[in-house]
Amino acid sequence: MGSVTNVDLARLALRRGWRWLKSALRALEDERWDDVVYSSQMAVEQASKAVLIAFGIEYPKEHDVSLVFKQLLGVEGIPRWFESMIPELVNTISELAELRGLAGYGYEEGLDADYFKDYAPEAYEMAKKHFEACAKLLSQIYNINVE
Repeated sequence: MGSVTNVDLARLALRRGWRWLKSALRALEDERWDDVVYSSQMAVEQASKAVLIAFGIEYPKEHDVSLVFKQLLGVEGIPRWFESMIPELVNTISELAELRGLAGYGYEEGLDADYFKDYAPEAYEMAKKHFEACAKLLSQIYNINVE
């Protein structure tokens, strides 16, 4: 078996992100609001890490990689359309990472799934937009696709 390249790893990470995004949609359909937020965050995290891996950028082993993702600004080979989205993508990473713990363990604070009812659809839309941008970038540059 040959060595695994960054492009191979990025493909695996993007596919994992795709599965998390599908989980978020299913949770939305099932009205499992906390699961929507948690799965949306994981989709964003995996898609973001796929991009960082593809470009050979080291990232910390944590959920919020927004500071490292910001380093993509000015990286050679990043198309203008993606670079213009980086501030929004960074905000999405940070915002969802901040809510991840509450979505996963809100019961420890006495919260139930309805706590996220109003936010869940927004979280999913943010994650979908984020994932699609990362997927488009990886498809254009590295011919990485989720299918």
